[in-house]
Amino acid sequence: MTPPASRLPIAPVLAVTTSTQALTTLGALALAAVAPKAAAELGLSAALIGYQVAVVYAGAMAAAVFGGALARRLGATRLHQWGLWLVAAGCALSALGTLAAIALGAWVIGLGYGVTNPAASQLLARAPVARNMNLIFSLKQSSVPIGGILAGALVPPIALALGWQAALLAAASLMIAFSVAIGAVGRAWDADRDAQAPLLGAPLAAVALVWRHTILRWVALASFAYSAVQLCLTGFLVTYLVTELKLSLVLAGTLLSTTNAAGALGRLVWGWLADRLRSGSAALLVNGALAIVGALATAAAAAHWPVALVGAAAALFGFSAMGWNGVFIAVVARQSPPEKIASATGGALAVTYAGVLVGPSLFAVLHQHSGLSFGQSYGLLALVTAAGIACVAQARRASRR
Repeated sequence: MTPPASRLPIAPVLAVTTSTQALTTLGALALAAVAPKAAAELGLSAALIGYQVAVVYAGAMAAAVFGGALARRLGATRLHQWGLWLVAAGCALSALGTLAAIALGAWVIGLGYGVTNPAASQLLARAPVARNMNLIFSLKQSSVPIGGILAGALVPPIALALGWQAALLAAASLMIAFSVAIGAVGRAWDADRDAQAPLLGAPLAAVALVWRHTILRWVALASFAYSAVQLCLTGFLVTYLVTELKLSLVLAGTLLSTTNAAGALGRLVWGWLADRLRSGSAALLVNGALAIVGALATAAAAAHWPVALVGAAAALFGFSAMGWNGVFIAVVARQSPPEKIASATGGALAVTYAGVLVGPSLFAVLHQHSGLSFGQSYGLLALVTAAGIACVAQARRASRR
């Protein structure tokens, strides 16, 4: 029999979930942060190593659907530890320095990355977050761009000093150390674990749960579109700025960093706005509208524009297109049955990660085979965002029935 679940203190829970997400994001992006150096030593194209991120998200999509069942069986805190261990193991595998090891390591990293959000939602649901739920979940999700900033700040210097393999092992060491630290609260926080629950559960049960629930279905479909736009923004921005706007690689990288920072700020602002409006879906509609403006502004940028104006357009795009995630996860948690929050989060995120995989791939194919410039392709992201807005509108309509 499952013990009764006690309420958890919000500050420590938020610290654990946010730090775990930041560190696993660091691990997921560590190789990408040193791709040119690693590629040169391996005799590969840096673009080929870039596919590692796609494999990571494929693994995350596969793992997310099992996140709810694993959280019930192992406990949400222990699942955080497993996520950290898997990402650390994936970094260590990648450090072996062969193409096969990098591919396998990326898949293992994705498995660890995919279980953290369902586990976090289960912990946060037991903390007093109802009044500021969107802001709390957005605070937690701000850890993703923070993890990206950590990857850019920590991994390259270590790679230059000690080699890229050492940089990956250093990232793994941070995750192992933190996993040991959170073990101290595991027994107390995992009082709701059910040792008799199926270890993996039905593979598609989480997705089926989301699909049966009309509001969750439409919000998940919106996340498919929003996540596709987000990854297209970050994945191609440097190439766009360098090849078409003629900025230097260093300056383009700086603008990518400011875009990520704007996204981190956006996650807090959109969470705050959703709580003030008392409607996550309303905030997602406004967010989408502003993302359309950002996409069109970024697409309209030209080589003769001042750098500050180009940066402002990209930052506006990042503020909106990277800022929706916390509100989305909060909507899923609020609309889910209390005992199935982790499963619903995993099922919804499987759809989100599918957008991550499909969006950049279609963007690249469209650019390569249609003759469209990167700027024109960015303009088309406004249409994808509009499709996401339409899905959110359907979710709002369903909630009023």
